[in-house]
Amino acid sequence: MIDINAVRTDPNLARVVQAQFRRAVGMINGRWKLEILWLLSHGTRRFGELKRGLPGITQHMLTAQLRALERDGLIKRTIFAEVPPRVEYENTDAARRLRPIFVEIVSWAEEQDALALPSEPAAQVGQQA
Repeated sequence: MIDINAVRTDPNLARVVQAQFRRAVGMINGRWKLEILWLLSHGTRRFGELKRGLPGITQHMLTAQLRALERDGLIKRTIFAEVPPRVEYENTDAARRLRPIFVEIVSWAEEQDALALPSEPAAQVGQQA
């Protein structure tokens, strides 16, 4: 566990922690990686299921993101010797440890929605007069 007070007062520790943070963010940074990990946090998925769950992603981009996540040890790819071949993806234990963070992000988003003030469109205001 990181002692945030020590990080604030020790420049060498701060550099080490920043490097660790940068590496971790680099593993999950990307337009689609967090969404892929979120979908896989609900269970094993096939390529087509992931593609359908990510509207707007191209087949090329999904392939690239899956390869990067596999290379970083966050997802596991299983190929079944069937005709046609079946490939499934699932989160590794390392990625499963991100689930509480995902839950916190969803909670934060809900709080932000609750704080947002409803705004009345200008066109409706003008029509009421």
